[in-house]
Amino acid sequence: MTNLLIIDFETRSRVELKTAGGDKYCQDASTEILCMAACFSDPDDTNEWLWYGYENEIPSGLAAVIRGHLEGGGLIAAHNARFDQQIWEYIAVDDHLFPPVPVDSWYCTSAQARVNALPANLDDATRALNAKHRKSHTGAALIRKLCIPNKLTGQFNENRNELHELGAYCLDDVRATKSLVNACRLLSPNEHADWLANERINDRGIRIDRPLAEQASAHAAVETNAIGRELSDLTGGAVTKHTQNARIKDWLLPRLPESARELTVIHKDGVRKNSLAKDIRANLLGRADSGELVIADDAYNVIAALDDGNKSSVSKFKRMVERADEEDDRVRGAFMYAGAATLRYTSRGLQLHNFRRDCWKVEEAEQLRSMMVAGQKLDEGTVMDTLSKLLRPALVPAPGNVFVVNDWSGIESRALPWLADDPRAQVRLDAFAAYDAAPADDKPLDAYEEAARDAGTELRQVGKVVLLSLGYGGAVGAFNSMAKNYSVFLPEHEVKTIVARWRHANAWAETFWNALEKAAMLAVRNPGTEFKAGRVSYIFTYAYDRIDGTLMCRLPGDHYISYPQARIDVVETEYGTQRQLTALKANWKPKADDTEWPRYKLWRGLLAENVDQAFCAALLRHSIRQVDDAVLHCHDEIGLEVPEEKAQAVANHLQMVMETPPEWAQGLPLAAEPNIMKRYGK
Repeated sequence: MTNLLIIDFETRSRVELKTAGGDKYCQDASTEILCMAACFSDPDDTNEWLWYGYENEIPSGLAAVIRGHLEGGGLIAAHNARFDQQIWEYIAVDDHLFPPVPVDSWYCTSAQARVNALPANLDDATRALNAKHRKSHTGAALIRKLCIPNKLTGQFNENRNELHELGAYCLDDVRATKSLVNACRLLSPNEHADWLANERINDRGIRIDRPLAEQASAHAAVETNAIGRELSDLTGGAVTKHTQNARIKDWLLPRLPESARELTVIHKDGVRKNSLAKDIRANLLGRADSGELVIADDAYNVIAALDDGNKSSVSKFKRMVERADEEDDRVRGAFMYAGAATLRYTSRGLQLHNFRRDCWKVEEAEQLRSMMVAGQKLDEGTVMDTLSKLLRPALVPAPGNVFVVNDWSGIESRALPWLADDPRAQVRLDAFAAYDAAPADDKPLDAYEEAARDAGTELRQVGKVVLLSLGYGGAVGAFNSMAKNYSVFLPEHEVKTIVARWRHANAWAETFWNALEKAAMLAVRNPGTEFKAGRVSYIFTYAYDRIDGTLMCRLPGDHYISYPQARIDVVETEYGTQRQLTALKANWKPKADDTEWPRYKLWRGLLAENVDQAFCAALLRHSIRQVDDAVLHCHDEIGLEVPEEKAQAVANHLQMVMETPPEWAQGLPLAAEPNIMKRYGK
């Protein structure tokens, strides 16, 4: 096992971390180191170090330990290492004579937790693992006392006794991190390289159009207040903000007809609840507009106001301005490696991964920008919709540069039949290959049209819903849930027919779903033995001295999905006594009176979705590591920022990279078409 030097800093600053983000916080002149703790990850190594910033220089003994560790090829580890790496680089080296640490010599234990499908938060991860050492809960009060200036005086607390308490807390943090490191699988060399590649993207940052973002933020604030006044008028003061979910439900639900209320029902964690989420609002408004539902005007207008107020969270414009560097207008640190359990990238802070897909074209965005900067008002009643479609175009390259953006065509619809490794699925792969090879003016049916045909319809939109909802074991409920997002409303008997026809045309899919579930169950029953399903396999292993095991799904190319503490539970269902495969649910926090971490069921559809998404995420990471100048990624898309004169050559190279399957994905048809953009868009 690799021996890591685990460190943790406690700092103070006049910059608010949550608002400005870690990058601006670490680089601000007011930010200081209060203390640092360190230890080695080797369970048999009991050495620990605690240093305080008021001592000025790092002790020579600790400096020698760090140098020797680095010279021997060792890594410096921290939980959420990006923060500690920047504190080290910008403050520790210059102000306290710490040895420099190469970027490639950093290791993130939060990333290690995430690839093991554990909570990213150190406190939650050590609790979920029932680790030997857990994060102390004494730190929050000390941080409020010592790390944030007094609101009245603007001065910091200089109490040395309390600072030494903070030091003890810091030392507890590295002990807890050590427990985490030794309780689960380390990052593999490839996973560590993928994390580093993502950090280079975070270092480059993505530039915002600051004047556009500032004006959009101001317009959004005015419109949000107007929506609040409208809701207050409509509800007689019962609701004053579109974010008051409980009040909204209390006022709205009794005013809906029973048929409409039923459409708001969801089942979450086994509990029947009412929801007014985006897809449900769209469903209610769409059915009312078509005449299928009769909703009173005041209730209809409240739903419409909610829909307007929640348009793609235009509050992101404010966060753009807050988090962008004042010198170059770049937002850094916005992307998280393995943010999802399937190792898909996610976004944090600014949340670049959930921008609205439909957006203004460059010419339209430029016109709207000019209007807002000139102080002109946007058309009444359309402000939030207009602004939400400006989120993507608010990302711009530096002068003289352009974006080269490329995404795959139907990647998940291609990957699933390839992973199934079933002769019957080859028909689907051949259809993709034929479509890719055909001239632009003589294309055969695309994937959505093909799916629509399989489902017995000629509607491409239905085909899209089919592929997105039925490929992972879904049936009528899954189809209807997805259909809401695409304004597709069909009678239940038609949906049943669509499901049956699609499954008949794609019999390989159900075979694969069943094979995945069987292999996973067998692996848990037979620890140490690997069981295959198509091109993937499952094995149940134990990490070091832990009692609880982990179900590992091995994908082509030695990529993995982890299911921690997997086990087979015997449960009573409406169909009688059944055995269910379950695992630790990392992204849930237990309730106060829970005796164990929450769990979830691993059924065939979820396993299929997981392997498909994880495999596609592996393909994306593979492509990212082969290109330079990447500044963003989003699901199946990579964006580069390059000089305009090099754009076409870079676009050609990016297309070649993304259309060439790696050696561990031979036979997978891939198609991607790059776009050169002066503003980010779709």
